[in-house]
Amino acid sequence: MAETHPILTRRQSWERATSIPMLVLAVLFLGVYAWHVLDTGASPRLDAWLTRIDVLIWVLFAVDFATRLWLSGNRWRFVRTHPVDLLIVVLPPFRPLRLLRAAMLVLGTLNRNTATRARLSVVVGASSVLVLVLCSLAFFDAEYGAADSKVHNFGDALWWSMVSVTTVGYGDVYPVTTQGRLISLILMTFGIGLISFAIGTTTSWVMDQLKSVEANVENTDREIGVLISEIRALRAEVAALREAETKSVGMPGD
Repeated sequence: MAETHPILTRRQSWERATSIPMLVLAVLFLGVYAWHVLDTGASPRLDAWLTRIDVLIWVLFAVDFATRLWLSGNRWRFVRTHPVDLLIVVLPPFRPLRLLRAAMLVLGTLNRNTATRARLSVVVGASSVLVLVLCSLAFFDAEYGAADSKVHNFGDALWWSMVSVTTVGYGDVYPVTTQGRLISLILMTFGIGLISFAIGTTTSWVMDQLKSVEANVENTDREIGVLISEIRALRAEVAALREAETKSVGMPGD
């Protein structure tokens, strides 16, 4: 019987066809955003070009969202189930939202193109790294140059994200702006979730490995038991044959 494949909707076909280009745009946006934030001494001309590329990428995100919305059968349901995409379109000046969209595109593509067991590890690892790096960038963008700021370079922001996500909190670097506090809240919320998920995933993997080892030991013990039974049976047969042979040899002398 021939294998049947589900028929893709027009929106699903569009998403499949544009997954790689959107991934490239997401990675490009991450690079532009990082350059824009970290190059604090950029010339006005370079800053203007980075802003143009930033806006162009937002426009392409908006076109993608509009196309997916138009191709959807239930457009209201699509809007309700894609709130972040909608916010990215209607609030273009809010860069962290577009950053979130880029992170979601990267993770979504990784999620579609990895195996089941590897996918979980890849997604958890990529999520952790993305959250740390992106929150560090956003925190540096918000805090650098502010009055009484404790952030003097990107290393300070990265150190802050590491101690915050691990709930250590030395207190040497802390937010002094409203945007920085909001980013801290987001990082702490996601950080606790990521740590819990990573611990749970690791524990689950270890338990699976232990169960696999136990199953292999049980199978080995069972096979050894079968072999021992067969050896005993063979010994019994050999002993019976020797006894019969001895009797047959001793009969002529009686």
